[in-house]
Amino acid sequence: MTGRAFPEESALSNETLTAQGTLELGMAGNGAFRWAVADITDVMEEVRDRFDLWPVPAAALGRCLAGAALLQRLSTKTPSRLVLEVRGDGPILRVLAEADDEGNLRGLVGDGQVQVPDWPGGKLGVGRAVGRGYLRVLREYEKGNSYHSQVELVSGEIGEDVAHYLAQSEQARSAVLLGVLGKPSGVVAAGGMVVEVLPGAPEETIARLETNIAGIRGVSHLLEEGGAEHVVDQVLAGFDREVKEVRPLRYRCRCSRERLLNHLVLLP
Repeated sequence: MTGRAFPEESALSNETLTAQGTLELGMAGNGAFRWAVADITDVMEEVRDRFDLWPVPAAALGRCLAGAALLQRLSTKTPSRLVLEVRGDGPILRVLAEADDEGNLRGLVGDGQVQVPDWPGGKLGVGRAVGRGYLRVLREYEKGNSYHSQVELVSGEIGEDVAHYLAQSEQARSAVLLGVLGKPSGVVAAGGMVVEVLPGAPEETIARLETNIAGIRGVSHLLEEGGAEHVVDQVLAGFDREVKEVRPLRYRCRCSRERLLNHLVLLP
C-alpha cells in the first residue's frame, strides 16, 4: 500500500463511491449490554485506492470512520450528523470523519503520505503519526441544535481515545474495538465494534465480556476471517443477543452541483 502525496486537509471525495458497508445495532447479556458493529472493508479499500492513501493514514481514517458510524447510532438521542475529529502534533496532522442518519460517511486526512515506525509486533504506528492532541465529537440535530465536547488523546490509536471520550464525556463504560488491516493487495478488513455497559449490569457479566475481548487477536483480523457476524460471535461469546437494526453504510459527500451553485451565486 503505497501512493503519491495527498493534498493537505483535502476532502476525499465529491462523488458517491460504489462500495458499501454494513452496521448492526443490538442488545446482549439479558439487557446488560448495548452493542454496534460496523464493517466498512469495501468502503475503505475504494477510498484508499482512489486517493492513494498510505497504510498509516488509511488505518487512521478507517478507524475514525468506523468510530463515527458507531457513535452516531449508539447516541442516546440519535443526531442527524456526527463528526469525529482527531488533531495531534504528529505528522498526520488531522483526521476527520463524519456519519449521518442515512448511513453516509465521509472524511479527510491532513497528510495521506505519512510513514512512521511500526509498534513492536508489526502493528501500524497510528499513535505515532497522530501524536498528542485532542479528540472532538460534534453532534448536530434536525432542528439546528448542536453539541460538541472534546477530550485529550490517550494514545492516538483512536480506539482507546474513543473509549476515553465515552467515559469522560458520556459517563459510559464501553469497550471500543477499531481496526484496519492492510496487505500488499490493499485493505482487506476495516471496521469495529462498541459494546456499552448498561446500568445494573452484574460485575461477573462484565468480567466475562472482558475475558472475551482479551482473548481475541484484533477486530480487523476477526473481520477478515468472517465479517461482522464473526466479530459479534467472538466478542459476545456466551451471551444471548438480539439484533435491533441493520443498515447499509456508504462513502458519500454532501456536496452537489446545486449546493455549489447556491454558494457561487452569492459571490460578487
